[in-house]
Amino acid sequence: MKKVMIHIGAHKTGTTALQKQLYAKHPDLFDDRTSFKTSAFLQMFENRMIKPKADELADLFQEALFKPDTDVYRISHERLMGKAFVHKQFYPNVKRYSQLVKELEVRGVKVKTLVTVRNRTDFLVSFFLHCLSWHGTPKTFHEFANKVVTPSFAWQSVALQLERLSVTYLPHEAMENQPIEYVACINQFYESELLQPNDLSSRANSGLNELGLSIIPQLSKIEDQGLRSVLLKSALDYCKQGERAKVLSKDIDAIYRKHFVEGDIAFAKTNFPAPFRKIYSQTKHAAEQFWFNFAKADA
Repeated sequence: MKKVMIHIGAHKTGTTALQKQLYAKHPDLFDDRTSFKTSAFLQMFENRMIKPKADELADLFQEALFKPDTDVYRISHERLMGKAFVHKQFYPNVKRYSQLVKELEVRGVKVKTLVTVRNRTDFLVSFFLHCLSWHGTPKTFHEFANKVVTPSFAWQSVALQLERLSVTYLPHEAMENQPIEYVACINQFYESELLQPNDLSSRANSGLNELGLSIIPQLSKIEDQGLRSVLLKSALDYCKQGERAKVLSKDIDAIYRKHFVEGDIAFAKTNFPAPFRKIYSQTKHAAEQFWFNFAKADA
């Protein structure tokens, strides 16, 4: 193993759409997702009750990915970021991932990391809708937000845990609004022409409609786990059809965006590749703006 290119998430940033295309079109170039998910490495990596040594993680990681006569590995697993909100912290497991990477690099393995993010208001709404069917999750957006949002809820807190590593940050918004530039960055990261812009153009709407927003919280109260799982799966499949549910009024939406926008813009300017550094501040579609055509190449 000489080089590993790893997309670690985050959740709700188009990871599923990206993974489906990458693994479907190039199964020979990517890891076996099924065996990786059941690997001894991932079991240890996700176990918060223990503090494994970096060399233990590295041993199991290399064992989980190993293929004969293979020097370059490409993977995409958001589980490597861990859970988004844990004990008032935002993606605290990223620190464990950083330790793994540093140990691999000591062994002479070159590691590149891809992190996909999105503006925090949409991230929070999408994550709330995703968690709505979980037992014990707050059933209104504001209850959820008040529970999880802390000063650590910032992409910069993730970046600090990944300091001194080779990391590329890409915005979810560019997947739809700037597909040519977005796909070019994905191909550059994986060092191969893997995707075309139209590969990501037919992503399914994953949001719940209004019916889902009203019925899912009720079903999640069912105590029988088996029955709850069956009914929730059926309801989620049915209620994901149509437009996204509105979980915020326009006024409240504006408040949340105002609260997060400055930090997101600052993060974009500092961490995104040149084509996307104004993505949270632009008022027109990217195709109507020509500033990125003249931007200097990334340092």
